[in-house]
Amino acid sequence: MSGDDELHFVVDSANADYSDAENIDDDFFAAWDAEAEADAAALAEDSFDEERFGAARECLQGGKPLFLIQRSHQHSSIIPAALNRINALYGSSLNIGVVAPVPRMRPAGQSGIPTFFRNTAIAPIQIADPECFARVDSFGTVLADQRDGKPYAGSSTSGRWPYFNRSLPSGWTEEWVREVVHTQRDLGATVLLTPGLWMDPADRTGSLRTLRDCVGWARDETRDHENLAVNVTIPYTWLTTARLRDALLADLLDMDEDIFYVRVRWPLLAQPYGQLASSEIMDGYVELSSVCEENDKFLILPNTALTGWVALAWGAGGFSTGIGTGERSFADTKVIKIKRTTPRPAPTNRTFRRSLMHVVDVATDSLLSALPGQSNCDCEFCRAQTPGLWDKAKSGAHYLLKTAEVVAEASDHARGRRAGTRAIAREARNFRDAASPVVPLNNANDPKHLDLWLDRLK
Repeated sequence: MSGDDELHFVVDSANADYSDAENIDDDFFAAWDAEAEADAAALAEDSFDEERFGAARECLQGGKPLFLIQRSHQHSSIIPAALNRINALYGSSLNIGVVAPVPRMRPAGQSGIPTFFRNTAIAPIQIADPECFARVDSFGTVLADQRDGKPYAGSSTSGRWPYFNRSLPSGWTEEWVREVVHTQRDLGATVLLTPGLWMDPADRTGSLRTLRDCVGWARDETRDHENLAVNVTIPYTWLTTARLRDALLADLLDMDEDIFYVRVRWPLLAQPYGQLASSEIMDGYVELSSVCEENDKFLILPNTALTGWVALAWGAGGFSTGIGTGERSFADTKVIKIKRTTPRPAPTNRTFRRSLMHVVDVATDSLLSALPGQSNCDCEFCRAQTPGLWDKAKSGAHYLLKTAEVVAEASDHARGRRAGTRAIAREARNFRDAASPVVPLNNANDPKHLDLWLDRLK
């Protein structure tokens, strides 16, 4: 097929439907080029407010888990409403925050990061993730190859951030790291991240040295009242290979920093909106989380969805998720190509089933709701769905609300977070086993992760 006759869909699961794959258009916001640029200046006055940093620091002391929402490319306008509802219902049991992917957003205007931070000001934790791993001299070329040449961060947004495109022919420098920190500070972030460059497992020594250098330079630039988190971006082999895992943990524990933001690249997921189902990677998360907890390190696991939720029971301090698949996982991708003349199948609408701790298609969810003891979700976002139509934004907000619900429920359990997590997972597995003979849970509807969780929650 020629390129002109193809539609390309970038997906991060092995069996995603064509209609479910999000064809992210990096120029989606190109028509908004004329938006006002005054927003950055308006927020800059608040960026040095020590009270904001103090409120964020309280969320990083442990005790209550941290629930972060990643700003999505699509349907992000509903995030403030979801965040407000989560805070109203569960604010006493968890801390809330948001993450803005800097090179995939604009520096100002209606779709800009300052606007997003203002609209989510109820969240003490506001992170402007520099996503430096996506630079072409880090992991960016591999990401582009997986997307059939399309960059991880499109030029319509990434081109507006000098730190992301600045040529560094002599390698990473102290000046460049200062620029990365300055960018986040100017946007009003209450937790500053180190660059988070890709750590190549083939160069263990060099990758760890670069990590230490960037942390040291960022620490020198950070002011006393500011919060700094060590930003780590690694392939899953750093968790599954003992030699790599031991070296990484040794370096993390040797640092003076207490907050770690560790993003792990997963293999291609087997199911759309599925959870991690690799026992080896799960074991790596168990050790990473437990070691950090034992050494008083606050571990944040971005882009991990329910895997991040269960990791709270192993010792993680927080995790992030979001509306789209890209916010729920940082996983390998593939491109599906179909002819433009090929009829596209009807979209498969999906929703998060709380009693199953899994995303299922809407038809299956309706069958499950009809079983004894079950019902349709009555959250405000599900009640707002129009019969016969399907609003993905409201479905996404429902997922965020229900995920926050299980975070709070496990955190408030009388016998502790681990026991609470185990009880929720066991209840979901029991429901799966009882429901399956009546409502078959096959393929993407099968919550394969439940057994893996429970094996590690004993």
